[in-house]
Amino acid sequence: MKKIITNSFIIGLLSSVFLSGCNQEKAPTAVTASLPKVKSLVIQSQPITPHLEFIGRTSSASSVEIIPRVGGELKAIHFNDGDFVKKGALLYEIDSRQFHATVNSAEASLEKAKATLKMTSSNAKRAEQLIKDKSISAQQYDSAIANYTSAKADISEKKAALKSAQLDLEFTRIYAPFSGRLGFSRYKIGEQVTALLPPSSTMKNSLVSLTKVDVMNFDFNVDEKIYRRIRNAIDIVRNKKKKLNLDIRLTLSDGSLYAKNGKISAVGNKIDPSTGSIHVQAIFDNTDYGLMPGEFGKIKISLKERTVNGLLIPQSSIQQDQAGDYVMQINDTSIIEQRYVILGQAYGTNKAVISGLNEGDRIVTEGLQKIRSGIQVEELPSAE
Repeated sequence: MKKIITNSFIIGLLSSVFLSGCNQEKAPTAVTASLPKVKSLVIQSQPITPHLEFIGRTSSASSVEIIPRVGGELKAIHFNDGDFVKKGALLYEIDSRQFHATVNSAEASLEKAKATLKMTSSNAKRAEQLIKDKSISAQQYDSAIANYTSAKADISEKKAALKSAQLDLEFTRIYAPFSGRLGFSRYKIGEQVTALLPPSSTMKNSLVSLTKVDVMNFDFNVDEKIYRRIRNAIDIVRNKKKKLNLDIRLTLSDGSLYAKNGKISAVGNKIDPSTGSIHVQAIFDNTDYGLMPGEFGKIKISLKERTVNGLLIPQSSIQQDQAGDYVMQINDTSIIEQRYVILGQAYGTNKAVISGLNEGDRIVTEGLQKIRSGIQVEELPSAE
């Protein structure tokens, strides 16, 4: 991992001295105003564990609306609202009597078609013998063969009709496509449900929602500049044939830390030009159902057992203007200079400095409201 390297900046102050005179009856006396008193910190390099933090929300790995494929009267509901169900669990039953009748009719039609095929097959074979000695006309022969061919096609049609009727009968029993947690049923026993409608109308005939919750995604966006730095670091590690061992932890909206580690499951294939960021997804085991889809949280990604030397400064010493973040630095003559800095992640009450300061620089930590760039100050003992 690349070490954090800071650029040098110097911050200084100009002295402010003024004299006041006395009246003519007294000898003139020079009066020097006291310098603003500030506390400072000498920046020291120290080992830190590099990490990045991003905000985002949890989402289900899979969530579907259970939509009936046939319509009819709802005869039974086999769950309670909010239940956890296993894959293949029976959820609903639709009145199947009409569909049983359709299957019976299709089976009868198929048997009739088979009988017709048997008869036309015999006629065709007989015609093949008779045509040889010209006992029948060519027209009669062609008719026998055509009837046989038509009967064979009719068999295929009747089989397809029977299969369709059998599927419709199966669709009267609705099962869970995967294990998950159900929402609230939108229909009650005795109500009429309708078959699958176009995608724009799916919510109108959805029976209930089913959400997979034994694993949970966490979706967040990474600024393209940060992504580029991460990408470069990954390339360096891979070129050295080393393993990138990440520690991925999730802090929830109430400040609690989710007990299980996650892993990066997917990275988007393009930068969103409207936000200048790329979509990234982490995945967490959720077999104890501690996470719910839609939860706000903060993900922290750090390197396991890896530290680098970096510079940390108190967040209270950082100020901002339209040009960015800056600190007030004290130069060797106790003059204040404004120095802009590029900051990294927070470490408690401190922030990492990516560039703008060097080890050994002195910055003001207390008394910022009394100073400005270019003035001279008096330093009190350094803040610890």
